[in-house]
Amino acid sequence: MAERDVMAEERDWYAETDLSDRIAAGGEIVRPTRMREGEPMSTFALRMREDVLEEVTAIARSRGVPTGTLMRQWVVERLRVERRRPPSASDDVWGAALEAVPRLAQDIADQLAGRRSA
Repeated sequence: MAERDVMAEERDWYAETDLSDRIAAGGEIVRPTRMREGEPMSTFALRMREDVLEEVTAIARSRGVPTGTLMRQWVVERLRVERRRPPSASDDVWGAALEAVPRLAQDIADQLAGRRSA
């Protein structure tokens, strides 16, 4: 299933599900997870300042979704933006710099070797 379809399904579930009892009880709103065949998932640990996590959690609660779901949605949305963005000059500069690192390291090693043999 395409990521867009997964997100639409998630949105539709929350739109169609009556959560009033759970909200009134002060419980966390968690959609039952369904395993989708052929969609491997990975877990990634992310360290962040507590105040940032608290803010994200508050936004998630206000939207009635788990914090992890909101974070995943934000990452997917940002990936869509990045995929549409044309490469910038700064991307080329960084790419060129990264490609130059092994050559520079070899040049330094060669110079140090020359000094040792002299």
